[in-house]
Amino acid sequence: MTDNDRQHLIDQLDRSFAAMPYWVKCATKHAMAAPTTNPRTGLPFASFKECIQEASDETLLILKEDFNDNGDLLE
Repeated sequence: MTDNDRQHLIDQLDRSFAAMPYWVKCATKHAMAAPTTNPRTGLPFASFKECIQEASDETLLILKEDFNDNGDLLE
């Protein structure tokens, strides 16, 4: 995945996450089993976008597929 494709996907996933109801956001975070602290900085993640920026390309593609399968992926 190119850097441009990656950034576009991160933006798309972040917009999609922002549009979700609160309970879906909670379920998504739980299902991701993402750490609450950024392993690179040692600081807590401030946002969903910050968290997924640290994710691998494979993880981003899995999130895209999950969001799409659930009807939550915005264009």
